[in-house]
Amino acid sequence: MAIVVSHKGSDFEELSKSALRQAALADLVEIRFDDVPDVTEERLAQFVDECPKPVIAAVHGPEAFGTFAGSIEERLELLHMAARAGCRFVDIDWRLSLDLGEMEGKCHRIVSRHETDGTPEDLESIHEEVREVLYEGDVVKLVTHANTCEDGLRLLRYLRETGKGLVAFCSGERGSFTRVLAPILGSPFTYAAPAAIPGVRSGDPTAPGQLRVNDLHALVPPGGLSHETAVFGVVGAPIAHSWSPRVHGMALKAAKLDAIYLAFEPEDFATFLSLADDDCFRGFSVTAPFKGDAYREARSRDSATEQAEAANTLVREADGWRAFNTDVPAIRDTLERAMRSHSQVPGRPVALGAARVLVLGTGGAAAAACCALREVSAKLIVAGRSEEDARALAERLGVEGIAWEAVAECEYDILVHCTPAGSLADPETMAVPEEWIQERSLVLDGVYRPVKTPLLAAAVEKGCTAVPGGEWFVRQAAQQYRLFVSQEPDDELLRAAFRHALDEDLER
Repeated sequence: MAIVVSHKGSDFEELSKSALRQAALADLVEIRFDDVPDVTEERLAQFVDECPKPVIAAVHGPEAFGTFAGSIEERLELLHMAARAGCRFVDIDWRLSLDLGEMEGKCHRIVSRHETDGTPEDLESIHEEVREVLYEGDVVKLVTHANTCEDGLRLLRYLRETGKGLVAFCSGERGSFTRVLAPILGSPFTYAAPAAIPGVRSGDPTAPGQLRVNDLHALVPPGGLSHETAVFGVVGAPIAHSWSPRVHGMALKAAKLDAIYLAFEPEDFATFLSLADDDCFRGFSVTAPFKGDAYREARSRDSATEQAEAANTLVREADGWRAFNTDVPAIRDTLERAMRSHSQVPGRPVALGAARVLVLGTGGAAAAACCALREVSAKLIVAGRSEEDARALAERLGVEGIAWEAVAECEYDILVHCTPAGSLADPETMAVPEEWIQERSLVLDGVYRPVKTPLLAAAVEKGCTAVPGGEWFVRQAAQQYRLFVSQEPDDELLRAAFRHALDEDLER
């Protein structure tokens, strides 16, 4: 795998200094001349001589998210000047390939095609149009825009089927993951933005969805990416809030495994899974709203998944995807540990089996909570904003279901919250009105960002034992890690990774 770090600016002296300062982080250095009016062949030759990495020269207009406003003749002359100055590659739009002609010296051409509006269904046709304007020794770069996660996976599938040699990935935030996975599936290059260096102004990304090179290096396993690298990830919508990539990613790196962990946000889970058909995709954490889809799409399931009819983990096996529900043991373990201290106060239940538990929510997390508590024979009540959904879940699991308004009069010993209310996506929302919280009860909030939710803050005020969702999150992540890599996780490392993610969020 070769990482190209792309630099863009309006002053060549500043641009060259920035590129030289960050050259150690790159395998190749790309200099964009879209807005550089003062470059000379002599000065560029000096930069090429000083740069310890091969240099790519590029001049892009709007057709490739660039800003060059000069004539075609000026663009072509800039690239020929770059070749004479010693650049290893020049990047030329495929429509100008024949106008550019052959390059001077040992310079090679990257003939690129950018589809900035989307990812065409027929990728072979647009690739063939580029092939028709190639010279011997040219490198082809195909960049489509990902409007969806599925677009990115389609391009990666085409890259895999086409064979090695094609540089291909997607632009756009939804396609950022393709820049990481492209080298695994055959692309010789991937492109990154300059690193963020404290106290130093870093150049902006040169295309939407471009990762900074320091962030890219943070994702890559110690030995780099190869066709043998295992790919794990979290699948949900929205997914930007998830801490799973940071927690699992740190655990995989610490174990020195040839594996990465990314975030995916598809529009349709079944389509996503059908496109993630390469053997490099080994396992997925699944979060809302796809836990029911993961249950239905799996070839086989563990007993917890069968009971909950929801899965939060998929692992590739020889005959297809096997579904697991690591929320079930994680919830049970979290509550049992909390009960050890909570039950020390006289008058409180001494064990989960003796408790009356109210579960708020009707999705996959709520189903997992019910299954976990049903295993210990707790008295269960389910409530949801949709009374129909609450009663359907309760009937399926053989527990009591009540209307949302009935929570105000409901007596319980333990409250388990399983909706997004109070998360960073909706941080001011209380899961229930404060007066509905039973004094001195045990409250577990499934939300883990932020750590202190409005629900937990109100619970503390009412003398409750407040249990943050981070406890649930870390325990289910540990179970997933075992399933993904068949190794015992370093529990303290997982907790440290969670705390680190928390500290990063607090600094923002």
